Amino acid sequence: MQINDSEFQTYVKNLQRAKNFSEIHDCVLLVSCQMGFSYFAITEHFNTQPKRPVPMSIVHYPKDWESLFRRKRLFGVDPVQRASNNRLRGFFWSEVPRMIPMSRQDHMILELARKNGLGDGYTVPANIPGRYNGSCSFGMKVSEEVRLEFKHLPLLDYIGTAAFEIAQSLHHGSAPGELDRPRLTDRQLDCVALLAQGLSTVEIGHALNIRYETAVQHIKDASQRYGVNRRTPLAVRALLDGSLSFSDVIPRISPHS
Repeated sequence: MQINDSEFQTYVKNLQRAKNFSEIHDCVLLVSCQMGFSYFAITEHFNTQPKRPVPMSIVHYPKDWESLFRRKRLFGVDPVQRASNNRLRGFFWSEVPRMIPMSRQDHMILELARKNGLGDGYTVPANIPGRYNGSCSFGMKVSEEVRLEFKHLPLLDYIGTAAFEIAQSLHHGSAPGELDRPRLTDRQLDCVALLAQGLSTVEIGHALNIRYETAVQHIKDASQRYGVNRRTPLAVRALLDGSLSFSDVIPRISPHS
């Protein structure tokens, strides 16, 4: 496998200009073949259920496996996808048993993939705050080995994350990098962070040196902006869209306490 800087820049430019899934498919297929892979899949990681949107997916896998995957609704259940939900960097599928606890079903899914023509591969996680987790995976035929040079991993990671971001934006109708999220005031964020730590409204008022009624109003206003009416969904939404981080909501324990 050989890919030079000029070729890589061309792939990236073509990907950035893509206006539909077909153009993304053709671009990623070219670069994946150039880098030694036979298959790829760009997918969101959640199962199709009533009243939920259809997961974004651009798949170039063996037809039997793709059909089985969709029929059994393995989005978000597949062990490779689950492993990628907790990773920042890319990983080879052979690493998955060391990354997550593997159930009998997990082993069965991997074996089913092999029986239907999909061998080893490499997955690039794509987890963007406020959006559905997903990934871009590159796969081999069962009879093939991954022959990827270490120096090419950053290129594959870049292509994978860019392809996912562009595809997800096209699917959900927003520009890459554009987050459709409520804007909370600093004081509202303070209140939400403290309620996420388990403090009552009275305790939040004391911690922030504000009146109880003021704390109630801040939490009520924040809830209305998110369209929720309970404290737990409010905290979860603020975490998911990046308004708060986990470091904001983990109680700070003094070493002298």
